[in-house]
Amino acid sequence: MSFISISFAILFLILVILYHLTARVAKNPVLIQNILLLAASLVFYAFADLRFLPFLFYIIIISYIAGRFCKNKPLYILFLIADIAPLFAIKYCPLILHTHWIFPLGISFFTFQSVSYIVDSYTKKIPSEKNFLNVALFISFFPIISSGPIQRAGNLIPQFQNVRTFDYNNATDGMKLFAWGMFKKLCIADRIAVYVNYVYGNVNDGYGLAILLATVLYSFQIYCDFSGYSDMAIGIARYLGFDVGKNFDHPYLSKSVGEFWRRWHISLSSWLRDYVYIPLGGSRVALPRIYLNILITFLVSGIWHGSTWNFVIWGLLHGIFQCIGRATKSFWEKIKVPSFIRIFITFCLVTFTWIFFRSNNLQEAGIVISKITQVPQNISQFFVIKGNLGMKEALRILFALNDENFGGFPGMALLCLLMCAFLFCELITQKKDGLIFIKQKTGIIRWSIYIILIMSLICFGNFGLSSNFIYNNF
Repeated sequence: MSFISISFAILFLILVILYHLTARVAKNPVLIQNILLLAASLVFYAFADLRFLPFLFYIIIISYIAGRFCKNKPLYILFLIADIAPLFAIKYCPLILHTHWIFPLGISFFTFQSVSYIVDSYTKKIPSEKNFLNVALFISFFPIISSGPIQRAGNLIPQFQNVRTFDYNNATDGMKLFAWGMFKKLCIADRIAVYVNYVYGNVNDGYGLAILLATVLYSFQIYCDFSGYSDMAIGIARYLGFDVGKNFDHPYLSKSVGEFWRRWHISLSSWLRDYVYIPLGGSRVALPRIYLNILITFLVSGIWHGSTWNFVIWGLLHGIFQCIGRATKSFWEKIKVPSFIRIFITFCLVTFTWIFFRSNNLQEAGIVISKITQVPQNISQFFVIKGNLGMKEALRILFALNDENFGGFPGMALLCLLMCAFLFCELITQKKDGLIFIKQKTGIIRWSIYIILIMSLICFGNFGLSSNFIYNNF
C-alpha cells in the first residue's frame, strides 16, 4: 500500500478517528491505541502481499525472544544469525541457485531495526522489553516499515508507552511534511523518472549529452524520491504523536563525501557507524586500520543495497572517496578552497557513483561512463546538426527531448521551473528547519505557500507514474 493511494487515505482516516477517540474514552488508552497501530501496520503490510507477513512475524518473534532470553555470547550470535538469515537468503541465494524468490517489502529495513534491538538488549544499552506488543510495533510500525527511517528501540519503544492525544502542532506539522514530501515525489522525482528511465533504457543508442543530463537528474530523482518518502513517513508519525527523527539534511550542500553521509539517509549512516564501524575499532586504531574500517563499512552498505557487483562498487567508491577525503583534509583546509567549489566537487563524485546504483549491471554502467566521455565529441556534433537542422532539432536529438517520452521542450521547461523552486527551498532552509521557517512567517505568507504547494501538486504532480518509491526495492 502506497502512501499516495486511496486505500491508504481510507486506512489512515479510520485509524485516526479510532485512535484519537480511544485516547478520550478508553479505560486503558495506551493498550488500545497500540493494538490499533499494530492492526493498521499489519493491514498496511498485507496490502503489499500476504506472503510477506510470515517474514515479518518471524523477525518480530526472533526479536522478542532474543531480547528476553539472550544471556550469553553463543546464544547472542545464534540469534543474530537467525535474524539476518532471511534477508541473506532472499537477497543472495537466488544468485547462487539461479532462481527467483519473493522479496518482502522493507525486509532490509526492519531486519536492521531488529539487529539493533538484539544488540542493544544484549549489551544492556536498553532494558529488555517484556511487552510483546511493543516489540511487534517497533518492528512493524507502518509509517517506517517499508523504507525507514531506521529506528532504535531506545527512541521508539518508550513512545509506545505513553497516551497520544490529539495535538494541533503535531497534526499540522505532520500535514506540512507529508505535503512537501508529495511535492518532491510527484512534481520532481516522478517527472525526472520519465526522462531518466527513457535514456537509461536506451544507453546503447543515446548520445553522451543525454546520458550525462540523465545521470545528473538521477541524483535529484533519487534524493527527491527517498527524502520525499521520508518526509511523508515522518509526517504521518508526527501526526500520530511520534518522533522518528530526521533522515536527510541537505546532502547535496555537503563539502565532502564524509559530510554527505552525515546528511544522507542519516538513520542508515548512523546504524552503520554504531553497528559496523565502531565495533571494527572505528577511529580508535592506527590510520591504516581506520581506512580499512571505512572500506568495510561501505562495502556492507553496498551489499545491503543490492546483491550485484555494481552495488559493491558503489559502496567501495564511497569508502575510497571518504578515505581520500580524510587523508587530504588538512590540504583542503590549508589552501582554503571556496565552499561552493568543494560542494560542486562532492556533488560530481556522488553523481558519478550513482551511475553504478542506477545501472542494471556493470556492463551497462561501463556503457554509460563510455558515452559520457564522448560529450566533447557530442558538442562538436551539436554545431554540425545545428547548421543543418537548426538549434531546436539539434537539442532534441542530442538530449533526447522527445515529445512522446518527456513532453519535449515544454516538459523540460516545466521541470526546470519546478526544480528551481525546490532548490530555492533547499537553500533557504539550509540553516533553519523548514517547519520553523514557515511558522515564523505571517498568516498571509504561510497560506500563500500552502496554496501554491497544493496547486502545484494538483497541476504538475505526475500521478500517471507508478507511486512506488525507489527504496521500496531495498
